[in-house]
Amino acid sequence: MSPETNEAHFSRIRAPLLALVGSALYATLRYQVFKGVPWSDWPAYTLNKAFGLAALLLLAFSAIRKPSPRECPREHTLHMAGVFATLHVLLSLTLLSPAYYQGFFRDNKLTAVAGFSMLLGALAAVFMALGLRPRTAPGAERGPSTLPCLSLVVGFHAMLQGFPGWFTPAQWPGMLPPITLISFLLGLAAVAIAIAQKRQS
Repeated sequence: MSPETNEAHFSRIRAPLLALVGSALYATLRYQVFKGVPWSDWPAYTLNKAFGLAALLLLAFSAIRKPSPRECPREHTLHMAGVFATLHVLLSLTLLSPAYYQGFFRDNKLTAVAGFSMLLGALAAVFMALGLRPRTAPGAERGPSTLPCLSLVVGFHAMLQGFPGWFTPAQWPGMLPPITLISFLLGLAAVAIAIAQKRQS
């Protein structure tokens, strides 16, 4: 394999790998190391959070970066975001119970806030599955306004899950902000940066 091929291959996996590894390390530190969540929950509960954060990182990154012929194509990054989002959805469905998400339930039923969060998550997942599939046409690129809006939808999905815990930083495990707060800020940042870029162009 030539050096050029190796460089192109690494370029394709660099952003998804960094997003997933960084998200997994953060989630592991917050939940297993500082919060004391059992390590037996790491493969599903903790990695589920890492997959969700990694998907949003890639989505927001794609929303604000300008395409470059030397970098990984945006469509490939979006494809990997969809893969991580699908894993997040599947694991979330497996874990969705009062045992893992007690605050989501009242009288063994989803609360209205949890229901709206699930709705936004489902809409985002469907849109990513149907609307962010790789395009085969030469030079095809995703419309720039779609991605920041989708990032914000995912951010609101996260916000509805965990915003009560945002206002008690003294109780954050290891003083690490909740992943739901990080996700919401990522969604807002993607929209703000996209608007600023549009005004400059």
